[in-house]
Amino acid sequence: MRLVKYIAIAIINTFGVVIGIIWVAVPTTVAQPSLNYQLAISGRQPDSETPQALPELYKLRDRLKVQLDNLAKTSDSAPFPGELWKSAIHRQQSQTLTQQLQNVQIQIQIEERAKYNWDEAAKLAAQAVLIGRTSNPSSATWEESQRLWELAINTLRLIPHDSFLADRAIDKTIEYQGNLSVATYEMQVARSVEKIRAEEEQVRELARKEQEKKELARREIERKEQEKKDRARKELERQEFEKQELARKELERQELERQELARKELERQELARQELARQELERQELARQELARQELERQELARQELARQELERQELERNQQATPQPTPESTATPTPAPVTPAASPSNFFFAGDTNRDGQINQQDDAGKEQWSLSKGALILFNDRNNDRGKIPTWKQTKVSAPRRAAMLSQVNLTLSENFKTSQLFITADSIASPHISVFQKTGDGWQPVDISGAKPLVFSTNIVLGVEAKQFADRNWNGTVNLKATAQNNGQEIASTTIQMGVSPWMIAPNTAPVTEVQVSDRGAVNSEFISQLKQAVEPTGAKVKILQGDRTWMQDTQKNGFVQLPEESEIRQFNVALQSNSEPEKNPPIKSTQNRDLKVVKIGNPRSLDPVSQWSDGYGNLQVTPPIPGHPMGRVYYGNSGNASFNPEVLDFIQAQRIQGPPVDIDTSWLLTRQVDEIINFIPTQTPGQYVMAIASPEAGVKLLEELEGRGYGDVTLNRGLSTETTVSAALKNRALIQHNLYLQNQKLNPIIEKLKREFLLGDDQIIQVPVMFGYSGYAWWPNMVNSVPVNGKLLVSNPRGPMIDGVDYTQERLRQLLLPAGVSVSFLDDRYYQELKGNVQSATNTVRKPEERPFWQSLPNNY
Repeated sequence: MRLVKYIAIAIINTFGVVIGIIWVAVPTTVAQPSLNYQLAISGRQPDSETPQALPELYKLRDRLKVQLDNLAKTSDSAPFPGELWKSAIHRQQSQTLTQQLQNVQIQIQIEERAKYNWDEAAKLAAQAVLIGRTSNPSSATWEESQRLWELAINTLRLIPHDSFLADRAIDKTIEYQGNLSVATYEMQVARSVEKIRAEEEQVRELARKEQEKKELARREIERKEQEKKDRARKELERQEFEKQELARKELERQELERQELARKELERQELARQELARQELERQELARQELARQELERQELARQELARQELERQELERNQQATPQPTPESTATPTPAPVTPAASPSNFFFAGDTNRDGQINQQDDAGKEQWSLSKGALILFNDRNNDRGKIPTWKQTKVSAPRRAAMLSQVNLTLSENFKTSQLFITADSIASPHISVFQKTGDGWQPVDISGAKPLVFSTNIVLGVEAKQFADRNWNGTVNLKATAQNNGQEIASTTIQMGVSPWMIAPNTAPVTEVQVSDRGAVNSEFISQLKQAVEPTGAKVKILQGDRTWMQDTQKNGFVQLPEESEIRQFNVALQSNSEPEKNPPIKSTQNRDLKVVKIGNPRSLDPVSQWSDGYGNLQVTPPIPGHPMGRVYYGNSGNASFNPEVLDFIQAQRIQGPPVDIDTSWLLTRQVDEIINFIPTQTPGQYVMAIASPEAGVKLLEELEGRGYGDVTLNRGLSTETTVSAALKNRALIQHNLYLQNQKLNPIIEKLKREFLLGDDQIIQVPVMFGYSGYAWWPNMVNSVPVNGKLLVSNPRGPMIDGVDYTQERLRQLLLPAGVSVSFLDDRYYQELKGNVQSATNTVRKPEERPFWQSLPNNY
């Protein structure tokens, strides 16, 4: 009995130990309800079996049910008294599987709800896309599209962070936010247009009522006036009769005096004409006598020369008679070769203005065969094709007389009298001949020259030619031409010489150049205050403000104003040439400056089919030039590169072909809504001539400005006053997503750009000013962008940032003034709220005509550049 008791105690102890060992492992799975449910689901599953999708959860649920069923079957049989520990193990496994099954079912519910939200968001997005494709959508249409995008985004946000679809939902939310920004922008544009139309209709209605009122008053006044006139008419008729009679007599007297004076004037003019005719006849007679005398002298000299040659011949014959008779072979004399004039600079001079001093003389003969940017005769581009819809001028075979002779580059061909029986031809190399025209100045004006060599020139010993280019240098032609002058006698070449000429390159004046005109579009009441402030700021500087009517909101994008240069004897000739945008040409006709009525406008390349956001990449706000920098005395072009849609490659090739402001430098603008580089970079002249600073957008500086304000106790102060993004300093800082987004832009986008600019433009840290700016998620300026500004003759026109007001002073404005204080820049802040809501600012809304560089570009370049 005692033995049995001991055996029972041993069995119970053994069972307790086993249960204790098993129970120690239980907290890992069931004693921590706060762990992620995925750990509970994965439980004792291998890593490779952890579910990653809803179908896998269904399979796992079914597998757990099967395991529970199997466990239930094995636990039905009653355990032996000594196998109570197995029953405990079964219960524990059953509880674990049951918990896992519950977790799986919860996860299935979460994933099914997430999938439902995902599908609902996709349906809303599809509806928004369909609405956005409606032809001529109204603001209500875009508002509905905006609402659908917001619903889609909010629906995506309902997907739990621990769902399988969470990462995809974040990516899709970012995509939908970009589409939401486009829909919001289009809605603002449509509302602006509808508001303008409503205002115009209201103005017309008021004008109509005012006109009716004026018409009634006018009729009453006319009635009373008619009565008054009727009473005064008879008196006036009497007075008028008397006055007319007096006037008739006075006119008769004046007419007699006039006729007498005219008779005397005619007699005087006739006497003067006869005197001039007599003097002209005397001059012509003297000239004829002088010519006759010169002709007699020439004939006498020729006679004497012939007599001398005859004497020499006779002397030679006498000498031959005195010598022994030669053999028959020796008596045969060769036929004398025709005498050909020797081609030398003195008797066959052919050159342009090689040394670019504005004169053509013997000094231009040296080096005329080799052209470079720093030396050689220049040609001007002179596009005479007024119909932009037709083929380019250089492809036209018919050559007409030049419209403006002043645009021709002169070439002189000076000959001696020895060539008077020769035919003269001008030819051009085959590559350049389609791109140039040559004219000869004759008594009948400028006549086209056949440069194929088929038709000779009109002979003269002093031939003046004019050369023009039909296009600039581009990817297909380097802009140089070899002109050859040839003299022929009886089809044989007796003299020739060649010169090389090149097209004067197109250049952009930098922002540091003086401004002669600022152009802006009149948008009605919405930008009237902006235009008023613009005029007040610009006109005291000596520049003009030109206000244009039309649909061009973003003037900076429509055309890029540039210039070309040509030497003159006393000064340099400047010609303004602008590149016109290829996008929507019917909405962007050339802008003729009031300062340069002869402004030439050309197009480079063809329009591109881009999506609504990327098409802004081709706007000319995305093409800028630096001031003169080391290695680039005329500045260097830079542009925005958005990756999928960079700036128009044909225009970039055109810039490169000019060989003077390139190669262009690309800047990453893929993260900007407008994709344009003038949103983040601007060069500003200082008070010191030739010195400048570079302003660059700094999101980090924007965040620090807000933190500084909150640290000083101004967290409740309003910023972005009066804008759709109006908020307080503290509220902005609490938006951690916005803050982190801007810090990310600084570290990943702006800092690499700064390093690249320092490397490419050789900038020092003291030349860089980081301007406080913050950007929204889609890449627009969150408050008015002070970098997108316009330097005008010592003054900087800047967007009013509408920053926090501290003691009556705009804190953000004051920060910019402090940054520019060492440079001595005067700042004028303009109210550009209308443009800010459309995601643009002062520079985007305006265009400038700048005075070209006074120093010739070739004097700034090294020799043979």
